[in-house]
Amino acid sequence: MRILANAQELAPVSGIASQTLEITEELARRGHRVQLVHVRGGPYAERYAACCDTIQVVGALDLDIRHVLRDAPRLAPAVRAGMATHPDVVYVNRFRPLPWGVATRALTGAPVVCHLHGDVGLRHRSVNRGLGRLTARFLCVSHFVRDRFVELGGDPSRTEVVHNGVDPLEYPPGGLAERSAARAELGIDDEVALVMYFGRVGEAKGVDVLVDSLAGLVGGPRRVELLIVGQAVDDAYERRVLGSVPGLRIHRMAERTDVVTPLHAADLVVVPSVWEEPFGRTVIEGMSTGRPVIASAVGGIPEILGGEFERFLVPPGDVPVLTARIGELLDWRDQEGDLAGACSGLVSRRFSRAAMVDAVERALVDSAG
Repeated sequence: MRILANAQELAPVSGIASQTLEITEELARRGHRVQLVHVRGGPYAERYAACCDTIQVVGALDLDIRHVLRDAPRLAPAVRAGMATHPDVVYVNRFRPLPWGVATRALTGAPVVCHLHGDVGLRHRSVNRGLGRLTARFLCVSHFVRDRFVELGGDPSRTEVVHNGVDPLEYPPGGLAERSAARAELGIDDEVALVMYFGRVGEAKGVDVLVDSLAGLVGGPRRVELLIVGQAVDDAYERRVLGSVPGLRIHRMAERTDVVTPLHAADLVVVPSVWEEPFGRTVIEGMSTGRPVIASAVGGIPEILGGEFERFLVPPGDVPVLTARIGELLDWRDQEGDLAGACSGLVSRRFSRAAMVDAVERALVDSAG
């Protein structure tokens, strides 16, 4: 089957970008011919080149519905690029490129499947309903996203949940030996309790909440340090937050394709978001490596941290509760020796890449007829 897919940026700038790459690679491994159009290049370019039949750069894929007349001509090169691939199905990642997908459908007859990884897009119900009538299937990364989309006019009969997943082989568990090796590589003391945050560094992600929470542990019985890996979205915010707690050592690393090494160096991971995370991919990435993950009870995250893991949920923005929860887990290896296996086991059972791509492939094949 010929699949026309899109990506905004070929770089690890978000969970959506990583997820899109991994789904594309797996579809290609399963024998499908993937044709990609994208706007900007990046470190993932080589991996895309290895799995896609064709890769084309276009000026724009997104359309602002408030400025249709202005933006529509900008989509013409992307539509022409899509037409040239003669697709059997158009697989649209994110909502904002959906007008591009629908226009390509009109000219090729290929059905459209739209994967809602994050922001469901437009707040105009009539537009959602109109685009929805021209879209064969919507896939949502969580029940939270599905419910929001249906509230905004999405057709519930053609909208299903496909939770994100990761390959446990790419996020392998790491014990004390891997922890020491990773810290030696990164230049981090083997004796400290290391808390990790990875993702975009901005106010919505609650990095300030995490730093303020760790302030309550500075000077305590365990020396606590913070590892931050990711792209800054607001330099002024980052400078203010990272220098706000005297005595707290912060190891700062830019975005990187390899997050396993820093994950293995960490004792625990915190996802302190104050906005409604559509899913929370960093939660399953951290847990797959055998680390407990403390995360805000927002958006789709409670769909991951349910049952025995519900105790790792914290109210968003609640500094005292987060401080207490981190303090309780600093010595989890001594207190709960089986916790690492429980964390990685949850991911392999419920959030595997294979299960995710099975569902995506089924939707694409069924839609293509």
